[in-house]
Amino acid sequence: MMRLIVALAAVFVAFISEAWARDAVPSPQARFVVLVTIDGYRWEELFRGADASLVSDPAYRARYVDVPDRAQALTPFLLSFRNEGVLIGDRDAGSCARVTNDYWFSYPGYAEMLAGRPNPRIRYNAAIPNEDVTVLERLNNAGAAVRVFAEWDVMPAILNVARSGLSVFIPADPEALHDPQVVAAVRAQLATPPDVLFVALGDTDNRAHEGSYERYLAAASEADAFLREIWDAYQSNPRTAGRTTMIVTADHGRGGAESDRWTGHGSGRWRGTRVPGLRHAGSDAIFAGVRGPLLESAPAYSDASCASVSQIAATILAAAGRSDLAQPDMAPPLAAFADARE
Repeated sequence: MMRLIVALAAVFVAFISEAWARDAVPSPQARFVVLVTIDGYRWEELFRGADASLVSDPAYRARYVDVPDRAQALTPFLLSFRNEGVLIGDRDAGSCARVTNDYWFSYPGYAEMLAGRPNPRIRYNAAIPNEDVTVLERLNNAGAAVRVFAEWDVMPAILNVARSGLSVFIPADPEALHDPQVVAAVRAQLATPPDVLFVALGDTDNRAHEGSYERYLAAASEADAFLREIWDAYQSNPRTAGRTTMIVTADHGRGGAESDRWTGHGSGRWRGTRVPGLRHAGSDAIFAGVRGPLLESAPAYSDASCASVSQIAATILAAAGRSDLAQPDMAPPLAAFADARE
């Protein structure tokens, strides 16, 4: 009798071990997606590095200005997408990426990014539930595990959590720096990553609106370091290694350095009306970076064929292997993902 019990126990343990192994290591077809947005981060800093005319503090000049390569000193991991993936938006090199909504600020930008097209009815940043169904909601409804961590308290409205059922983390202390709170929350779950992770960082935009260029640079550098941490965590996990696509972009750009226009952004339209003085030329210009196992070399997105933030939605679906969830009015995925529709 004892031998029978031991034999049955051994069979049970083997069954559980096999089942755990199936769950721990997904099939080769399993795909994971990480979307990170760096709110209002300019393509100028990404590709040129710090603007020396805006940096006066000696410590910041030593770190970001008086260096051999200013761009590498600021966001080296994101720049590595040029060699390890696709990085679009270096207008000095003739590469173009932009928002296509008429407003060039956050709610219209995120809504366009996540729905795959601009919505002309979204004209302000008020926390009004979004009528559009985002790709995150579509993936969640299709059974994917989707988790969202955002520094901006309007993100639950953009994702319409009452309808979508998405769980969105936002900082508990609005008076403290937002991004460190988001980073801590994301870091706590990196050991068990979801199918789709959306991290919306925003202290770049917050510091820029305050007029603190040096703290804006620090926020960008910290965001870049966390990008690397997320990527390394996914690549060291047997479930996600070699199966993860990371997408990094911004909801809008910023104005130029002249007359401190970099502190703001916007087309000058507000609730459908042109407002003199609100236009920040160039703040429709963004960047988009992608790295992962499904990439091919992307064509040049020049001024004549500019990439748009609208393409991020279908790119997420393509990277997840769920292009069947795309809607006819969505912009196509970035061309590097042409073969990922299957």
